[in-house]
Amino acid sequence: MASELVGFLGAAMAAIFFGSNYVPTKNYPTGDGISFVWSFSSGVLLVGIATIFITGKSLFVYTGLLGGALWATGNLCVIPIVKTIGLGPGMLIWGSTSLITGFFVGKFGLFGVDKQVVPHEDMNWTAIFFVVAAMIVFFFIKPTIEKREDYEALGEKGDIQDNNEESVLDKIPTKFRAMLGGGLGVISGMLYGVNMVPMTLWTQHEIKLGRTPGPLDFVFSQFTGIYLYCTVIFIIYCLVNRPPKIYPAAVFPSIISGSMWGIAQCGLMSATQVLGYAVGFPIGSAGPMLVSSTWSVVYFREIRALGTLGCWLVPSRCSSLALLCWL
Repeated sequence: MASELVGFLGAAMAAIFFGSNYVPTKNYPTGDGISFVWSFSSGVLLVGIATIFITGKSLFVYTGLLGGALWATGNLCVIPIVKTIGLGPGMLIWGSTSLITGFFVGKFGLFGVDKQVVPHEDMNWTAIFFVVAAMIVFFFIKPTIEKREDYEALGEKGDIQDNNEESVLDKIPTKFRAMLGGGLGVISGMLYGVNMVPMTLWTQHEIKLGRTPGPLDFVFSQFTGIYLYCTVIFIIYCLVNRPPKIYPAAVFPSIISGSMWGIAQCGLMSATQVLGYAVGFPIGSAGPMLVSSTWSVVYFREIRALGTLGCWLVPSRCSSLALLCWL
């Protein structure tokens, strides 16, 4: 019972921090997203280092590098998703896809994960139905994406350049933006949905050896994988794109955003390890959709028209019902 409580508390922590972690960077420039991703990964690594002191273990599992790389690949899609369809709709799409993917991995034993026998299986399939319904409706919602004020970027030899030119995303016709953002959201969600597989396989192996792995034992390994992957991408970007666009104003918010994500991921890893891939992962993935969409509507006002707002209520209620079904 105590272990289940830890799992549900982890899922709640994941819901709050996953749903809010991009808020600190929402009104700051991110350019093409590469420098943002690297700063973000630095915040993630800081949380990973903190878990070493919390657990008192300096364990490193090499398969964690794979889990980190899977997640980091999905995260590269976040900036174009947010720029094309907005934070709330984007997170609902990639969150829904991630939730469904995670449930299927645990339910059917994909990628070597042990099949999980879930209680109240009919309720789980009902939850999947509500999630799919939410995704379908959100593809028809047109958010209000406002241009932010211009910020200055560091140019060659550290000089300051005005950021007045249009990015590639700005040149995409409006009618294609939803398709691009939605498609990237699905790809990102699928990668998010399988990023816990290496941890789950390692946990299964440890249990078979008679060991009892802690919920945070795998965190540093996976977070190191995220940081190393993003660092390699950033180095390649700096070599190819000269001068690289780096926005000093966005660095600290990006680190804060990454730290919040790291805390959320610790909660989700605990929920997945304690409650299982077919239960813990979907619960931890459903909550953030509600939190982020609330930020999107109430604070950022990305959805304003009454008709569009009414459409938004449908997937939001579907996500709420899905979460209740899993609980």
